[in-house]
Amino acid sequence: MKKLLFLLLLMTFSAKVFSQKIVVDSSKITVKDTLVKKMSKKDSLKKFYKIIPRVSTIRSAMVPGWGQINNRQYWKLPFIAGAFGVNIFFIIYNDTRYHYYKGYLQQATNQQATASTINVPLYNQDLSRDYNVNQLNTIVSGYRRNRDGSYLLLAVVWAANIVDANVTAHLKTFDMTDDISLKIQPTITSPDMMSPVFGAKLTFAFK
Repeated sequence: MKKLLFLLLLMTFSAKVFSQKIVVDSSKITVKDTLVKKMSKKDSLKKFYKIIPRVSTIRSAMVPGWGQINNRQYWKLPFIAGAFGVNIFFIIYNDTRYHYYKGYLQQATNQQATASTINVPLYNQDLSRDYNVNQLNTIVSGYRRNRDGSYLLLAVVWAANIVDANVTAHLKTFDMTDDISLKIQPTITSPDMMSPVFGAKLTFAFK
């Protein structure tokens, strides 16, 4: 009878221990599953934010600054916007004055036979001044030259924006890990099949 009670107690104790082990194992499995899910989410985010140089270049060519956003270099946007804003301002400034004084230049050219000078109101001012054809021609040429120079600078800024996005994207995707190793291997060559020439060969190995 005592042996039977002892066996029953032993079986009950082993059953409790076994059930506790199962619970612990299930909790470990649950923790592992959550870790795997978190790692998979991080990997998906990395793939979503993967930088592709070709995409950054095309976006910068379409909209200035878009490639820098794709490269996640937001601090460059104020400089790009400022460079474009300044050039666009000078383009508008010189173009409006160019057309304004060009109209008076044509009028002075038509009246050259009767008058040597023409009274021209200054742009956006209540004052006026007498100009001859040569003076007006110089003013018009100056505003046209400044406008064309602003167009050229705008094209240079646009090209620099594209180059910057392309180079930055390549640098961000360049492999800087320790998986690259350098090996030095001896080599033997014989140009004339008689006298061997000893040398060394450098080999980059990507793991």
